[in-house]
Amino acid sequence: MTTVTRQAPKAIPQRDDIEEKYKWNLADIYKSEDEWQADLKKAKSLIEKAKDFSGKLAGSAELLYECLETRSSLGMICFNLYQYAKLNQDLDNRVSKYQAMTEQAAMLSSEAGAAYSFVEPELLAIDDAGLKELSGKFPKTDVYDFYITELIRSRKHVRSAEVEEILAQSGVIARGPETIFTMLDDADIKYPMVKDEDGNEVQLTKQRFAKFLESSDQNIRRAANDGLFSAYKSHVNTIGASLSSSVNKDVFYARARRHESCLHAALDSFNIPVLVYHALIENTESDLAALHKWMGLRKKILKLDTLYPYDVYCPLFPDQNYEVKYPEAVENVIQAAAPLGEKYVATIKEGFDSRWVDVFETEGKGSGAYSWGNYSAHPYVLMNYNDTVDNMFTLAHEMGHCLHSYLSNKAQPYPKAQYSIFVAEVASTLNEGLMLKHLLAKITDSRQRLFLLNRHIDNTLGTFFHQVMYGHFELKIHEMVEKGEALSPDTMSEMWEELTKKYYGPEMTIDKYAKYKWSRIPHFYRAFYVYQYATSYCASQAILDKFLAGEEGIIDKYLELLSSGGSDYPIEQLKKCGVDMTTPDPVKATLKLFSEQVDEVEKLA
Repeated sequence: MTTVTRQAPKAIPQRDDIEEKYKWNLADIYKSEDEWQADLKKAKSLIEKAKDFSGKLAGSAELLYECLETRSSLGMICFNLYQYAKLNQDLDNRVSKYQAMTEQAAMLSSEAGAAYSFVEPELLAIDDAGLKELSGKFPKTDVYDFYITELIRSRKHVRSAEVEEILAQSGVIARGPETIFTMLDDADIKYPMVKDEDGNEVQLTKQRFAKFLESSDQNIRRAANDGLFSAYKSHVNTIGASLSSSVNKDVFYARARRHESCLHAALDSFNIPVLVYHALIENTESDLAALHKWMGLRKKILKLDTLYPYDVYCPLFPDQNYEVKYPEAVENVIQAAAPLGEKYVATIKEGFDSRWVDVFETEGKGSGAYSWGNYSAHPYVLMNYNDTVDNMFTLAHEMGHCLHSYLSNKAQPYPKAQYSIFVAEVASTLNEGLMLKHLLAKITDSRQRLFLLNRHIDNTLGTFFHQVMYGHFELKIHEMVEKGEALSPDTMSEMWEELTKKYYGPEMTIDKYAKYKWSRIPHFYRAFYVYQYATSYCASQAILDKFLAGEEGIIDKYLELLSSGGSDYPIEQLKKCGVDMTTPDPVKATLKLFSEQVDEVEKLA
């Protein structure tokens, strides 16, 4: 059992109600705010040092290496400053001090980027052969080798020193739409009181909403759905303006850097072929029959006259549902990871024992869950754990990210440690696959198997189908603005409703709030981010299949992938594990597995 002090059901816990062992130890980044301030001063001195390098890079390999090392040191400090402030802010978004520190750190990062914005234009004034010759004389040739390779590849998208400086200075302004949405979403929106299954009036929160959607009572699900989305609908004009501004920002940067489109700009940063994105949508939408069948099967098993979007999350076999207290979830995460080796498992244990995870929901805390690596300390995982099976899988997911960051940071120099999101989601979703395998191996009852199959099918729905649908929505809204058409809450709501009908099929009835769901998704403020959940899910399933088939050497290849950071392009990194995302095979295999699992549930139920 957890030892969290619980208040009355309607109250949201405060930070002081939570035991220290369940809270982050942010002293691992800075022991005090005085240390934070000291690093702030150090960063400013490194910014000043930029003028010592400007205009001189082409003439000396030694000076160029020193410049790159200085910029890397500055980048690491700026990251620590920002992360420390933002993590504190995420623990309570109402505390203005940390809002101010976060903004101060963000402004400093923008200033640092502007100060060193001369580097790429200066280097690109040198021809490819000259760049390779200079970098070949570096004291350490394996630190910036991939940077030089990538610089040469992206040559046409780097602008003059003057333009690069302006683009760097615009960074603070560019954060505006996301910042506005975050403040509205986490601090200002108030949700109504709703009744729980015992008839008690409780304050609706995002985490409680997720749990209410798992209720076996459709009335409870409807009340939670209507309560949450009525709150977003009441702010839909503000949110529509913030998302529209974010898309316009994306268009501005894509055009400023001479990209063909926002999609090209987003995918080019990691050299992902655009065909991967389009093929993901096309291959998925050409084979939605199993998803439509799943909706019909849900409707039948739940014995509903009408199936609504808020009915797709509740377990179909609630008699097999169970709560999972946090210590039990931790133990399952550790046991599930055993196939990845003793060192991997020992690192997971270290993370749990050393307060890398902030576990429970408290008032003002940021919603959802995430993992955020730190090169000079260790990763941090935010949870809002609420004793559900789903949250146990989320914990496994975030610890996958956590270990990926840890292993990459240990194995790679700072300039090559940061991996792409495209690869990151492989690590997280593979951990979920291992969790499913671990749990299925412990059961013998067919009803329990049905429950876990239901959970895995729902995971595929959320991690794959939903993300492809979200990706199609993103593509549509960006293409509209690129064509000179204006976005509005009405047009975005119409798009969303159309896609919802397409994906869920004829067995689904769209309720009055379904078309507003786009308004609560924070990932849309990071252009073309969500599709990587779907592609990575396909890749992780392919790698997991290799584990289960006993393919020789696959574990070592996978751990090598996790340790490779950003030392290669993600498509090439996955190929080393035998997965080629430029082909339709991983997507088609995922669709096939989904169809087989739907058929198995139909047979067993």
